[in-house]
Amino acid sequence: MEWIRLIGFCLLTAALTMTLRQMHPAFAGLLCAAFGVLIVSAVLPQVREYIGTIREFLDSLGLSGEYYRVMLRAMGIVLVTQIAVQVCRDMDAPSIAQRAELCGRLALLGVAVPVFIELTRLAVDVLR
Repeated sequence: MEWIRLIGFCLLTAALTMTLRQMHPAFAGLLCAAFGVLIVSAVLPQVREYIGTIREFLDSLGLSGEYYRVMLRAMGIVLVTQIAVQVCRDMDAPSIAQRAELCGRLALLGVAVPVFIELTRLAVDVLR
């Protein structure tokens, strides 16, 4: 039921932003940014719950904590990048949004490389 309220709040804020954009475009962008922070803080407790479930699952498989940390970093990068991209688009800066996406992808690649190397090493060891 909480999600329904959040979606309703999203729709209400979208309508308010649309109206505000016609009168004061700068304030509309600020409203979008503030709303983004508010929504993220509202869903953070549920994200923590999901993270706990993932940790329990990885522990049950006997995987090292490094995989857990990599997964958390990747999730953080994706969420922060998505928020930044949307704020840039809301502020009518699509080229900056594209650069933010590129930065997020490169950061994600940097986090994933150690896991890729380890998995490749394991595969080669199995094949020998």
